[in-house]
This record gives sequence, C-alpha cells and structure tokens, in this order.
Amino acid sequence: MLGFVVLLYLARNAVTVLLLAIFLSSALDALVIRLEAWRIPRLLGTILVFLGFLTIMAVLIYSMVPIAILELRGIFNNLGGIVGQILSLGVPPQVTDLLNNNLTSISNMFFASGSSFIGIFGKLFGGISSLIAVLVTAFYLTLSRDGVGRFLRAVFPEDLEDKVLSIYYRSKKKIGHWFQAQLILSLIVGFLVFIGLWTLGVKYSLILALFAAVFELVPIVGPIFGGGLAVLVGLSDSFTTGMYVLVLFLIIQQIENHVLVPLVMKKALDIHPVIILIALLAGVEVAGFVGLVLAVPAAVIAGELVDDWIATKEAAKETSRKQLEL
Repeated sequence: MLGFVVLLYLARNAVTVLLLAIFLSSALDALVIRLEAWRIPRLLGTILVFLGFLTIMAVLIYSMVPIAILELRGIFNNLGGIVGQILSLGVPPQVTDLLNNNLTSISNMFFASGSSFIGIFGKLFGGISSLIAVLVTAFYLTLSRDGVGRFLRAVFPEDLEDKVLSIYYRSKKKIGHWFQAQLILSLIVGFLVFIGLWTLGVKYSLILALFAAVFELVPIVGPIFGGGLAVLVGLSDSFTTGMYVLVLFLIIQQIENHVLVPLVMKKALDIHPVIILIALLAGVEVAGFVGLVLAVPAAVIAGELVDDWIATKEAAKETSRKQLEL
C-alpha cells in the first residue's frame, strides 16, 4: 500500500492530468449522449461537442482576455493608490504591507514572462502540454460509450468492478448536477457584478466581473475573494465608492442565496460545508489552482466512498445478526 501511495506521488502530474480528463469527459458526455438521441453518430457527436467547447474557449480568450489583461495590469500598477487609500482608513501598516507584498508577488507571477495569455495560462495549469494531454485524454474517454467506465474496469480487479463503477456513476451524476448549476450561477453573478460595477463607474469592471464569475466556481471562499478584490479597487478610488461596491456585493449575495440557489441548485450536492472547505484546503496544498478545480469532485467521491463503507458495514452487521438468530 505504501509503495502504491509513493507511486501516485511520483506520478502526481500524470494523475492530475487523468483526473482532469475524467472530470471533463464526464461533464461533456451528457451532451454527446443527447446528440446520440438525435441519431448523430457518437464519433461525430464527440467531435462536434469538443469543437464547440474549444470554439467557446477560443472566443472567450481572444475577445475578452486581452482586455482583461490590460485591466489587470492597471490594477497592479495602481497598487500604491490602493494601499494608500487603505492606509488613510486607519488600517494597521502591517496589514497593508502584507497585502502589498502578496499582490506584488501575484503581479510578478502573471507578468514576469510577458503579458501574453499563453504565459498566464501555462502558469495556472502547468503548461500547454498538460492542457493538450487533458483534452486528448478526455476526447478518447468520451469517444467510447461509457469510456470512463470501461477505463475503470480495465484498471481495477474484477472483484472491485461493481463497487468502483457504482461509486463512479453516483459521483458522476452529482458532479454533473453541481457543475451545470455552478456554471449557471457563475454566469449570472458575473453579469450582475459587471452591470453593477459599470453603473457605479468602478475601474476595471470587466476583469473584476470575470474574477467574480471564476471565483464563484470555488465554494464558500470564492465569493469572498471576488468581492474583496472589487472592494479594494473601489477603495482606491474613494471610500464612498468602496462602500458602494461592498453594498453591491452584499445585495448580489442575498439575491444568489435566496433566489438563484433555490432555483438552480435543486439537484446539487448534499455535502456538509466543512467537508468542502477541508477538500479545498487539501486541494490547494496538493495541486494549487488545479486542486481547487478538483476539490469538489474529490469531496463527492470521498462522500460516496464513506457512504459505501457505511452501507457495507451495516450489511455485515445485519448478516452477523441473522446468523446469530439461526
């Protein structure tokens, strides 16, 4: 067992690529199945779905990212003004020094190798080669009907097949519901943030809205980071603007919690927030940004493993009780 754990650690990059590919394949497989229902061959359906996915990503990259990078550079270039405004509010210098140092480190990480999106994307996901590996692996897993299931059958011994596949299919269903609902929430929140910040005349409204939408995909802590960054930018303009931005995010949060979540998240995850938070912390520690992406799927699988273990334990107790009665 120890040797297996060591092997996983040494091959962690390959394992991460595989997990991301399984996650992407599971998310896109539902679309391919829908196309099959319209009598479109699976090969053609898979190609169409992946081409559509890549086209959407390309449009977003080439239409929005260059503008977003310029705005992001403007935020980092204006760090002095942001910190100065915070100092004027009476915040301890130690706090502002820490904030300034961290933001400067982030700025260096993004722009040390130039402002191209390729450099930024590579830093976030470990390189273009890893991204290509994820896409190619996900494509071949999706190309075959129940490709992930077949892969799991090939990897695990026969006596574990049924249990592993049961856990996978239950997890896939939950993750699919969560991903679709979370994506809808992200788009709505990003749109509301952009409209609100643009109406208030806040600088860098587009990049702040993009950050809010992306952070919305991270449960619990994501909205805090997204809103906090926007408030800081608002404070760099004036205290009043910063407070308006804070009120804006509080209103959006209330709309999300009391209107959007009940409507969108009906079939979403039933996992305790503490478990999700632990998964997020562990994911960041193990794999950084990619760990955040995989944290919720990992929490779902862990929950299914626990449920399966409890069910097995209860079944064993019931069997023992019946044997004693005999």
